[in-house]
Amino acid sequence: MSPELRELFEIKQEAESKKTGQPASQNVANHLLIRLGIIIAGTIAFGVAISESKGWDGLGLLILMAAFHAVWLLFIIIETAILQSRNKFVLRNINLIFILILLLIYGIGGIFLFGFA
Repeated sequence: MSPELRELFEIKQEAESKKTGQPASQNVANHLLIRLGIIIAGTIAFGVAISESKGWDGLGLLILMAAFHAVWLLFIIIETAILQSRNKFVLRNINLIFILILLLIYGIGGIFLFGFA
């Protein structure tokens, strides 16, 4: 398309590049470090609080840690759908790996807790 027609119809070059299927910019290291940092920092904070608690407080904090992990998992699932729609497939795959790892950890923990009782 000629530059005169683009100017006449106010078509931006950005829209043209999205039609060609160019991949969107993806900062993999930043994406990975932020998500991993949040889950590790939250888990360590709850772990320290659980180890210093006495009586039933530890069980309550353990339930709160599971709720924190569930909210983080929900956020990652929603973000995965958004990344899929924005054609950021590498970042989507990283989120899918996070989902798989967290589900495996809780699945293995559930097997050990309830399977051998």
